[in-house]
Amino acid sequence: MTCPRIRKRWIFFLLVAIAAGVVSGGPRNAPPGLFKDVNDTSIRGATILQGKQLFIDDHLIAEMVGARKRLNQPVKHPKNPLLVKDKPWEETGPGYGTVHYDVEVKQFKMWYTFWRKVEGTTTALLGYAVSQNGIDWTKPSVSESKQTNLLRHPPIQGFQNAGIFKDPVARDPNRRYKMLFSCNPDGTAKTWRTSVAFSPDGLSWESADETALIPFSDTQICPLWDQSIQRYVAILRFGPPNTRMISRIESEDFIHWSPKITVMRWTKFEEPQKTQFYQMAPMPYAGGYVGVLGAYHHRSVKPVPSDQPWTDRQDLHLVYSRNGVTWSRVGGHGAIPHDELNKPRNWKQEVRDATFVPYGRKDKDWDWGFVSPYFTPDPIVVDDRIYFYYAAQNARHFWMYSGDPPEKDPNAKDPDRGVGLATLRLDGFVSIEAGPEGGTMTTRPFVFLGDTLELNADATDGVIVVDALDGDGQVINGFSRAECVPISSDNIRHSLSWQGHKSLHQLQGQPIRLKFHLKSAKLYALTPRTLHTHYVQSYD
Repeated sequence: MTCPRIRKRWIFFLLVAIAAGVVSGGPRNAPPGLFKDVNDTSIRGATILQGKQLFIDDHLIAEMVGARKRLNQPVKHPKNPLLVKDKPWEETGPGYGTVHYDVEVKQFKMWYTFWRKVEGTTTALLGYAVSQNGIDWTKPSVSESKQTNLLRHPPIQGFQNAGIFKDPVARDPNRRYKMLFSCNPDGTAKTWRTSVAFSPDGLSWESADETALIPFSDTQICPLWDQSIQRYVAILRFGPPNTRMISRIESEDFIHWSPKITVMRWTKFEEPQKTQFYQMAPMPYAGGYVGVLGAYHHRSVKPVPSDQPWTDRQDLHLVYSRNGVTWSRVGGHGAIPHDELNKPRNWKQEVRDATFVPYGRKDKDWDWGFVSPYFTPDPIVVDDRIYFYYAAQNARHFWMYSGDPPEKDPNAKDPDRGVGLATLRLDGFVSIEAGPEGGTMTTRPFVFLGDTLELNADATDGVIVVDALDGDGQVINGFSRAECVPISSDNIRHSLSWQGHKSLHQLQGQPIRLKFHLKSAKLYALTPRTLHTHYVQSYD
């Protein structure tokens, strides 16, 4: 026999359950397109987007009609030069240097070198500067005895060419900062080598016990920790014997280094201006690697021909890699694959269009003669602009011979040198653009995970609309350019959208193509993101 009170309670819960079913409309189903199977069959060989995609190369580009790629130049800061020789102990320079933004102390740090003659040869001294904004620099006193900004560098004859970084995975606090540098311990050419040093704070340095670790490099060596391969990597000069080409080495422990491999060698690209490579400053960026290359044109100590004003001068070019090992030169229309660099082409125009950071106007700008990249182991981004530092001088490389000042001038003095800054729009290395007549760019098939496709684009004076195509190239229902919400402004982070869709989750997890229709607009990057919550109640 059931107790009346229990029977009433049971009936109450039954009514609540029935009511819940009525309110919810019965069995619950997932929204259409929310769940998809993803496997090697469903992807059908499409590229899987994992992070931001730049358009420096054609990795994601299948076709362009009426649109074109364009290399963009950073804008030089109006306060340049930001740092110059102004202390009595700074005999020359500044020369090679490294700039790092330390997020732990929220401070920009600069290590820079200058030269001092010692018993008929030269050696480098290491200076230190700091900044709160990356523009206004001070030279703090770090030496209690001498009250200077000179650091205690490894006490080895011939110290020079230092490249420095703060190791994000260092286990030994005394080796948190790492350096590669060149030296010749006995003062003769036979002992030139590249060596290792460590520091707990970046201010006081000790060399490794063994210094003969890496073959000599007679320009700056640029080491960094490569998170993607869990290795230390360095870019340095080819050799010995040293020749103006670029090599790469890697290490698991920063002591044992692989043999050099040459990653940048002369091609037809270099022929018009007899270009050689002085050094290359690499940095990881957006799943790939960007390198700023010192492009030295026509080494000569003779008077400069009027029709070859680039003689004995250096500007900066851009190189790009997706794996850190194989690199492409970047011309005025984006990356040029290596197998194209020795084919017939108007290379005179290509090398003119390839300038990333130009030298200035002769006898007018402080940086008109020779421009060298500063090493930034990680991208420095301030207010959505990338900071590129560089050293420069108001004279050619062999200024004492080329007439800057005149040859054998008894009053000749060292050129004025300094450190400058040039800034570039975030992701703004190479843009895809079209003029008022319009153009299109269609991607290769790709798969993304997320609910948003973010565009870095400038359509202030025009418009961008997009067709979303399936793997066979057919417009996906509801995602045509007629239904696309037009982009007609300048924004680093546009969210691509179509009418009637709160997000793009229906496009994720399947091969799609995007066909961009651009009119008086520029496209810089594409990034898959997840910006919404996709919670649904359990369903039957």
